[in-house]
Amino acid sequence: MRRRGARAGPRGPPTAPRRSSEDLLMSDHSIRSPASPPGPLVTAAVLLLAAMTVMANATISPSLPGLRNHYAGMPGIETLAGLVVTLPSLAVVLTASLMGWLADRADRQRLLLASGLLYAIGGTSGLWVDGLTGLLVGRLVLGVGLAGTMVLATTWSADLWLGAARTRFLGWQGAATSAGGVVVILLGGALAALHWRGAFATYLLVVPVTLLALWALAPYARSRGVAARAVAGNADVADSRAEPFPWRVASFVGTLAFLLVATFYAIPTRLPFLLGEVGLTDPLLIGVVSALVTLTALPGALAYGRMRRQVSAMTIFALSWSVMGLGMEVLAVAPSVTVMALGVALVGLGMGPAIPNHMATLMAAVPAASRGRASALMTVALFGGQFASPLLTGSLLAAFDLRGAFAALAVLQFALGVALATAALRERDRPALA
Repeated sequence: MRRRGARAGPRGPPTAPRRSSEDLLMSDHSIRSPASPPGPLVTAAVLLLAAMTVMANATISPSLPGLRNHYAGMPGIETLAGLVVTLPSLAVVLTASLMGWLADRADRQRLLLASGLLYAIGGTSGLWVDGLTGLLVGRLVLGVGLAGTMVLATTWSADLWLGAARTRFLGWQGAATSAGGVVVILLGGALAALHWRGAFATYLLVVPVTLLALWALAPYARSRGVAARAVAGNADVADSRAEPFPWRVASFVGTLAFLLVATFYAIPTRLPFLLGEVGLTDPLLIGVVSALVTLTALPGALAYGRMRRQVSAMTIFALSWSVMGLGMEVLAVAPSVTVMALGVALVGLGMGPAIPNHMATLMAAVPAASRGRASALMTVALFGGQFASPLLTGSLLAAFDLRGAFAALAVLQFALGVALATAALRERDRPALA
């Protein structure tokens, strides 16, 4: 007797019933993991490659006051200083779809090499370009390289780990990104204390990381559709070209990711100026306080796999937004550096499980043949939010002072947290599907 919900192929055994978008958001993962997960070298290469994404923007946050002073006579320097941080995100948004198409069809070694070179050249442009226009162009070049590395890291994460193993690995990836953020922000702060251009030297770290990835991931370089990526035991890759792309889940997760990053990036773009209001102007100490947001994200990212086994993805979304909103409100009213540090820590605590939750939810829904496209979509959402962040905070600053802008962001985050919590409770009370 055929199992309810199963459907028979024209010449094959019954296939698993399709899960609804609600099930993908509310239930635990059930896809099998591969029998032979990647070794430690491949794991380290993908983790380090993913960690390079946080370095692209946040590294130069401690340099912003010095950069603003250097170009003080330029009209609109407040907004332009924020765009120096987030302009790579615009290039990511414009080129990520192409990178996703290439990741699904082309030689990934060549794509990785080209992306690493563009990343290094554009990232270090602040060391050798004097004019602000040239610096902004360099940031765009950095963004093109970043799009390639981000899409490749996400696609390899989805290809090489499946099911519960993927959920656990994405938590590790979030933790590695947070740890990398701590290192590069502190390093950027130390170099910015010597000279505001010094933080741009941090981008040279991409060179050894790219070389390691080229070596370790060489066996997975060429993508020839699903057949080239399928290995024994990977049940989710079979015949996936015929499966439709899950636009409903992708739209929901992508919109949340965009809003999450657009509000979160008030930390690297506006926090240095907020700290200045309470008397903290030393670039190294600004870097230390800024690094708290990535340091406190570590526990939530590491615990994500365990959290996901206990509660639904929607519940994690609600918790993340609510805790981040609390942190933003603390920043809005903080009278001292110590209290501001507490607010930054709360924002990081909420952010920790959020990014792996977006990635795992989307990748559980997409067929294997579309993982490059899904990676590109998530990359566009995340970096589109980064680019939009200074525009969002800039419009808030036109209506409020800096503390008022943080308070407005807190209200938005709390409101979304309540809406998501309501959705999670409603889905929990929904009768189980037959």
